[in-house]
Amino acid sequence: MANISPVTNLDFFETKAALKTFLSNQTRFADYDFEGSNMNVLLDLLSYNTFYNNYYYNMAISEMFLDSAQERNSMISHAKELNYLPRSRRSAKAIVTFNITASQAGNFFIIPKDTKISGKCGNTTFSFLTEKAYTAVTAQVATLANANVPGVYLPRTFTVAAVDVFQGRLITETLDITDTVLSNNMIDTRSLYVEVNGVEYVYKTDIFGITATDKVFYLQPEEDEKYSIQFGQDKFGVQPESSDVITAKYRINSAEEANGVTSMTSSGIAGASNVSVTVTSPSVGGSSAETNESIRTFAPKALQVQERAVTTRDYEILLRSRFPNIEAISVYGGDEVDPPQFGKVIISVDVTGGEGAADFEIASFTDYLKDKTPLTIEPVFVPAKFLFIDTVVDVVFDPNITTKSASQIRSEVKSAVTGYSTSSLADFNKTLRQSRLSATLDSVDGSIISSSIFASPIIQVVPILNTIQNPAFSYETSLVKPYAYDAITGLSGFTPAIRTTKLTIEGTVCRLQDDGAGKMMAVTASSTSPSVFKRSIGTINYITGAIKLSNLIVDSFEGNAIKFIANSVAKDVKAPKDRIITIRDEDITVNVTSLTE
Repeated sequence: MANISPVTNLDFFETKAALKTFLSNQTRFADYDFEGSNMNVLLDLLSYNTFYNNYYYNMAISEMFLDSAQERNSMISHAKELNYLPRSRRSAKAIVTFNITASQAGNFFIIPKDTKISGKCGNTTFSFLTEKAYTAVTAQVATLANANVPGVYLPRTFTVAAVDVFQGRLITETLDITDTVLSNNMIDTRSLYVEVNGVEYVYKTDIFGITATDKVFYLQPEEDEKYSIQFGQDKFGVQPESSDVITAKYRINSAEEANGVTSMTSSGIAGASNVSVTVTSPSVGGSSAETNESIRTFAPKALQVQERAVTTRDYEILLRSRFPNIEAISVYGGDEVDPPQFGKVIISVDVTGGEGAADFEIASFTDYLKDKTPLTIEPVFVPAKFLFIDTVVDVVFDPNITTKSASQIRSEVKSAVTGYSTSSLADFNKTLRQSRLSATLDSVDGSIISSSIFASPIIQVVPILNTIQNPAFSYETSLVKPYAYDAITGLSGFTPAIRTTKLTIEGTVCRLQDDGAGKMMAVTASSTSPSVFKRSIGTINYITGAIKLSNLIVDSFEGNAIKFIANSVAKDVKAPKDRIITIRDEDITVNVTSLTE
């Protein structure tokens, strides 16, 4: 009997053709007309059956592995095996100030936990809640409204600032020990509060140090983005009985839809005659549940980390998996900074929608890592800093092979530069590679004959005006050392390794630059005849790119910051470990030249 050819294609028609070929090779069907017979119907049936089986087994086997699974519930199942808890939805958080008018004797007014206020974003109104009780205070003396009527006081204003409010509304569920799956998949698991017979149980992420008598609970992911509450089976925590009443309280939320709320109002608080709410920090941080791709990426890594931060990579994995709004993160040892900070790990974080991270976000990061780091290591969060790039692009194009004008070419090249920055830079540990940027620019339009790029790293300093300061920073790259300045040669034709934008010192508008001999000096900002205003205001290391300024007092400065623009030896610009590299639109200059010019 002839052998059927191996199945190498799962397509229906290819399968049918293979079956026809097989039958045609049989002696009894050598001259058979398959197309015009009932055999054609049977071949269709066999091909459909083969196709359906192939599809089923392909899907079933794919879902058996985390790398190839497509269904979220399959990924959740694999996450359970890796002891990974996919991140739930996150409530947007805002910071507000309460001003409360009330008539009472004491100088303190308690704002209860779960106090509700409302905020509006566009045409949608969102509810926000306090997560704990706050105490508003007043400096006004309590005064009786009527000396003959005790206990009745004149209204006073009570104030409390820095109140954290979270978007969402509260849900309370009563669960049975036989089914502890929470019914709502819009939960922010950080808000979950569990009681058994009125006694609070504490949430734990691991079993380290847990005894059989500890009142704790754990979370487990379930299908359809839900979670279940698990207990310790009287081994790693008390196990409730079937007759016990399990109560779960939690907050459901609108995820990222509630981001950007800038004004809020209160419908009132018991005991207050008037409540005014001022938003000091708009709502941020709202996000949807962890995506499938994120689960695929972080679940295996979480197994390696085991909720413990030992290496610098561990810190990054833990923080990124816990806080979805982290856009960029850099972690390095305290021994790598100047001066060294032994026993510390330095963490720089940049979050979505801002530069760096707010104080309340850093507080959340610190609190999360508190029980995950070795006792002898202290995590220290520092504001994310930036390395900007002054980018000058010279483009030559042939107008004979394009209908675009020079201004159109200039606009498209500028957009390509910002696009390259967004896709390839804008993060820690990135390098601007001029060859790749040049290839990107050459592909903007077929008429571009050549392009050249001159990239200069920029570090910005925002000084406190009229205050003695000693700013110091480093480009962590070698700078082009000029010849040593002297009064005879003068400043004409002198090209410094560092130059700045304008600032005013002691009433004189000047710029800062190096002198080629390792010192920083202030030079008057005259475009025709600049002169040295202050001969020595700091030092520069041309090998490391380190700048140290001394006793600098700034009266005012141009723009939002003083830009220190460097002339680096390397054409490719690599960001220092504590800085995010990016190219801003304001730092791009595009010069377009026609081939006929």
